[in-house]
Amino acid sequence: MYQLIRTTAYEPDPQALPWTEQYRVISFPEGWRTEFMDLYRRRWRRQEQPVGLPISKLNDLLRATAPGLVATGRGAGSNAEVPWFYASEEMPQELVAPLLASWVMTLVPGTETDPERLADHRAALDQALALIDDHTPQWRAESVDLTAAEPTPGGTAQPDPRLYQLLPERIGARLAASPLRLNGVDLTFRLVTCDQGVELVSWPPRSYTKRKRTWLYSGLVTITVQTVPFAPRFRVHVSYGIRRWATGLPVRLPEGRGATVLLDAPLPWSGTASPRRRLTANSLVYDRSLKMLTWSRQSLVSLLPDLDMTRAYPKPSELVAEPVDWIEGQNGVAAGVLHSSAMGQHGVGAGIMPLERSLLDHWVEDGIRPFLRRVPDLERAHRISQPVLLPTSPTKDLAKQEERAKNRVAARRDAVRATLDGRPLLVDVLWQTEETRDALVAALRECLGLPARSSGADGDHEWQEGELRVVLHARPLGTLGAPLESIRKSGRSRAQALAQAIRERAARTADHLPPRPASAGLVFVETLGPERFSTQDSDPKSALRLGCAAARRVSQFIVVPEDADTAVAHRAKSAVADGMRQLGAVVPPNHRLDEKLADDLQYLALWYVRRQADGPTRQARQRLVALRIRPHDPMHPVCGWDDTDKKWLPYAQLLLTLAADGSVSKSPTQAQSTRLPMTRDERRDEVERQVRSLLYQVRDRPTLLLANSGNLREAWPGLNNGQLVRDMVTFNGEQPTRLTLYGAGLRAVLIRDANSRGETPEWYAPSETDEEPPGFSAGLWAAGDAGPDNRVFVSTVGKPPTAGTVRRDLRKLVPDTDWPHGPAATAWNPQALELTVLGCLSEAALDAAGSTDSKPEQPAMFAAAVHQLRFHDEYHPLARPLPLHLAKLAEEYVLPLAP
Repeated sequence: MYQLIRTTAYEPDPQALPWTEQYRVISFPEGWRTEFMDLYRRRWRRQEQPVGLPISKLNDLLRATAPGLVATGRGAGSNAEVPWFYASEEMPQELVAPLLASWVMTLVPGTETDPERLADHRAALDQALALIDDHTPQWRAESVDLTAAEPTPGGTAQPDPRLYQLLPERIGARLAASPLRLNGVDLTFRLVTCDQGVELVSWPPRSYTKRKRTWLYSGLVTITVQTVPFAPRFRVHVSYGIRRWATGLPVRLPEGRGATVLLDAPLPWSGTASPRRRLTANSLVYDRSLKMLTWSRQSLVSLLPDLDMTRAYPKPSELVAEPVDWIEGQNGVAAGVLHSSAMGQHGVGAGIMPLERSLLDHWVEDGIRPFLRRVPDLERAHRISQPVLLPTSPTKDLAKQEERAKNRVAARRDAVRATLDGRPLLVDVLWQTEETRDALVAALRECLGLPARSSGADGDHEWQEGELRVVLHARPLGTLGAPLESIRKSGRSRAQALAQAIRERAARTADHLPPRPASAGLVFVETLGPERFSTQDSDPKSALRLGCAAARRVSQFIVVPEDADTAVAHRAKSAVADGMRQLGAVVPPNHRLDEKLADDLQYLALWYVRRQADGPTRQARQRLVALRIRPHDPMHPVCGWDDTDKKWLPYAQLLLTLAADGSVSKSPTQAQSTRLPMTRDERRDEVERQVRSLLYQVRDRPTLLLANSGNLREAWPGLNNGQLVRDMVTFNGEQPTRLTLYGAGLRAVLIRDANSRGETPEWYAPSETDEEPPGFSAGLWAAGDAGPDNRVFVSTVGKPPTAGTVRRDLRKLVPDTDWPHGPAATAWNPQALELTVLGCLSEAALDAAGSTDSKPEQPAMFAAAVHQLRFHDEYHPLARPLPLHLAKLAEEYVLPLAP
């Protein structure tokens, strides 16, 4: 067992001199902004107007074609005081002006037919172009300390805002200047600027051939600047992976789907021979009016032909038809389409294993010395990693096997009975194949220890085992599983057409099921695989779920055998386990801690649901989901808060309520009345009101509040790292308040994952000898020099069984000669959860409250308790603690429909 883990995180070295860089900077002149905004507004005939200029496209153009440009600043298009771009040297006006003019010409309306308006647009464009020469920006020198930071009142180091872009760009440039040598092969990297930091992509791509098919891929390094609660220095997080390129002839894109393209183009200026350092991201989008792929408005590639008429740049149709030819390059221009799962299988597996991650990480460490140092390795913060679980170790003792099986069945039955209020468990199976139907019946019997023989006829089953009665009805799904057909009519939006199709199918589904049960029932629905619904808005799952909910049943889907990759028996067991979870028949196991927590401790988990307009129902909706879990309650230990009726509902009933809020059972007026307000400030105020109300509701007993800060902080800004204060809670417009004022037994732990932004670092467990490769290790970790009041911990779990038996020393970027098919392996990328014990009765909290007769609590105990919530008898280790896991999965039932 490994005793340390190493994160791929770095921080300013306090022993090093300041990392100061000298830049030449210019700002975006106010005269330009005013004139260009007037021109851009002409594109918008609707009432709403653009908030700012689409400057990102111009920034991409400058980064790709302007020699000496280092980085572009954020917010320059709306604030003349903010530096627009940072350069190593002043760029001549004769180079900047054509770039700016090319971008300005994209601001005017492109499809104007009225002669009078067209003449007015042309006059405005001429005036804007003339302004480029009349208002030449003035260069100025600016010195930037790339390690500058200021502490917040809570003690968190906040970097200079400019560093979020400047520092990753500078680190990326340093790394790209020196190739990475692996197995005797040098890999060179190009920079790709992202919304968060930068990526380094190895270029040209590597190739892997299997069964006469060649696949292309690259190494990927992502660099971001992050903060850690209460840490005195900010962090630089580096993650590693594989970038796969589409090589299908042609590239297979589902209807309506687009793709990302990275472009490698030379500088369009004669006499410039600067080495190419960047790849530029462009987007292919499906134009519904033209019924074809086009470049998005923000794509750089659409501007380059006007600047460089000597080269041919790829057209969308050419890229999709011959992707490999464009990756290899044509007349100095190369472009690659990024592979996505929607394109089907790729011969190169995702991810890299610990050895290769450690090799890349050492290369990064060497490249950023002496200014940044590696964050110290983490040590175990608690002796015991897992809670009280049923035994799973292999045994040949038949008696032990039988006893273990009985104990597992008994635990499941107890959990199910706690959700039923003495009523029978009603299960429906809507099947398309007899194979799946029989597998589901067998999996349910195995789950609850039901005998093979049962009463019932015509596909129905009924069992009575002690106090548990189970009734199962099986019937064909029929045409309910067919693709939806949403018909657009004049004056109706796409979302409204889809909503009508969903409502009709949902009503038919509800009618297809037996009369509504007294308590929530469970339906297993066998559907076709997602690839069968290639036409947009044709997948019926949302309609089926809403229809089942209207019939007072939670629903679990399972794919027909011919569309699945795994055995139907295995998938049926997973479906049954998920069905039990939706009934609320799952509670946390007992902890194993060094110090005892309160026997009546309850958990309050918050999750903020965001449905976007491009979601499954084409309708946006946001709402807060709150779960209360009382592990030792005999009935309904898992409940959710209904903010409309102001009461706690059993978990299954909460799911049905969320579905009903979508508008199957409510009129558009009623559905509208339950929506959160639409402005950001109003949503913040409403969420904070709900949080205060919830804290009041749970004051009656010890409570551990769990929230994912990345999920909730937009609606509750007090969860941002910069606003956190130990043992305090912050609401908008107020000073931090002692957490215990909202309840003497209230404690709080914030959970943070990578959040698709690298917010938590990757990790590996370093080996103690050179002979052994690095590996994985489960546990709760903290810095070795952290004191007893340390609040930040890292939770890791070991490699799940689904990750297979891939070797820890597998190399994919440059495979070993004895393992040439290494690139085909799918590697498991470990993710660390950051656990921040925001509030407990620490020594400082007791002093602030004037309490002298209580023993201070150890933050590590609450972190250990939350870490152990990731483990459960029925699941592989969870991505988040069980209460948050259940709260997040409730969003499956938030399916708003357009009125």
